Amino acid sequence: MVDLLAVCAHPDDLEVCASGIFLKAKKEGRRTGLIVLTRGESGGHAEMETRLREARQGAHLLGLDEYHQLDFPDAGLHYDKQAVERVAPLMRASSPRIILTLHPDDYHPDHAAASRIACAAAFAGGLNKYASDGSDWHYDAILYFCADRRTNPRRPDLVVDITEEANQKRAACAAHASQNVADFAMALSKMDGTLIGVPYGEGLYLHQALPLRSLASLF
Repeated sequence: MVDLLAVCAHPDDLEVCASGIFLKAKKEGRRTGLIVLTRGESGGHAEMETRLREARQGAHLLGLDEYHQLDFPDAGLHYDKQAVERVAPLMRASSPRIILTLHPDDYHPDHAAASRIACAAAFAGGLNKYASDGSDWHYDAILYFCADRRTNPRRPDLVVDITEEANQKRAACAAHASQNVADFAMALSKMDGTLIGVPYGEGLYLHQALPLRSLASLF
């Protein structure tokens, strides 16, 4: 079981968009997990085995407690019943409190598909058919992150200060050497940081209203 679970389309999506958040969660004693839906075989000029090796290294640098690599086609990921039925049992077994996934308006069609799959699997995972031990599970919240603001001009609803995690984020992004994403990822974090007056941040978008059980959460 994990506290925080990401569902991503490609091996480097989490590192680029939200690795600082996951590193911070580990510092705070939280358990984290990741489901990657494709092997990234269509990205850049790297062979699939190179991308998978880089993905494992990135997961190691993030200290993930759970890591699942699926094999849906890169640049051909689709939201359908088969995808939901593969992801839902993994999600139910992880039983996360918070789910992070790509924004449905992100620029890459695979990202939009991953978002729909994650949300549908989160719903399906709460059904009795996926509870092998008879227990109940319902997530607390789904949050989105965005890899490219060209198709999603909205300002993030939340920004997490990841300044202390910035160097570790760069290292995790650099693990995906074939994709050359580290500079882009850090520029994105700088842009988000300006929204809250810090050097580096990571923006999140609400899927639904986020309940506050105590006003202490605001201070």
